[in-house]
Amino acid sequence: MSHYSLLVSLHVASVVVWLGAGTTLAFVTIYARRAPDTLLLEQLGALVRWMTVRVFAPAALAAASFGVAAAHVGHWPDVFFFHVGEGAFVFSFLLTVTVRMPLLRRAARGTVAPRPLSRYLLALATAELTVLYVAVADMVAKPSGVHASVVHYGVVILVLGFVASLTLAFWGHVGAPADSQPQTRRETA
Repeated sequence: MSHYSLLVSLHVASVVVWLGAGTTLAFVTIYARRAPDTLLLEQLGALVRWMTVRVFAPAALAAASFGVAAAHVGHWPDVFFFHVGEGAFVFSFLLTVTVRMPLLRRAARGTVAPRPLSRYLLALATAELTVLYVAVADMVAKPSGVHASVVHYGVVILVLGFVASLTLAFWGHVGAPADSQPQTRRETA
């Protein structure tokens, strides 16, 4: 196996872990919001923080590092799809540093209740995963530039993902009283 092949393999493995962790957190959040008792919902912030620091962020850094190294070793020209991948990493990194981690710190201090926290975390995951999955599709399609039709489809998907994310984030403020209703923990015998 060449040095280049090893770097590409490590890049792809890191992307798989990065997307897998993000997708898993989204599904766990959905499950926690629907669970009959609130135990998981109450622990969701701690779980997401643990996964973000120990799995999600390191995999994102590894994916970006191995991708840049592979591009350097492979003597890639200045290609459009590579910049889309870089943009996805920057978006994910900034979202984690400026929104997710401060939100999780506030939740740990008790200033954000578990149900609204889960709504915000799901909204963040929706936006982030939309960007990441579009970037993966971009890496597969390898469009030559902004004017390629596949890029136009990607932009439509991004817009729809961001609209869905904003809808999720503000769902409780649009007349849905679910976030203000107390949940009861089911007692087990």
